[in-house]
Amino acid sequence: NVSEAIVAEEDEEGRLDRQIDEIDEQIECYRRIEQLRNHKDVLSNNLIDVVKSAFNKDEEVDITSDDEDILSTMLTQSWREKGVFL
Repeated sequence: NVSEAIVAEEDEEGRLDRQIDEIDEQIECYRRIEQLRNHKDVLSNNLIDVVKSAFNKDEEVDITSDDEDILSTMLTQSWREKGVFL
């Protein structure tokens, strides 16, 4: 029947439009996540620089690469990774 074919085609077009909208929304969410990650990295690096400069002002001690790694790890971990609620 021709009318059933037309209805089926319209249903298919509607479904495809909804899927495209959902995909566009997911792409936008991933873009936002990437922006937030980049912002977090910038803030973490700035904080590391501030801590290093404050530490160097207080004491004339060389910071080793191990110290930098520990500091970087501490600053980049989320509260979930640190086990705050355990």
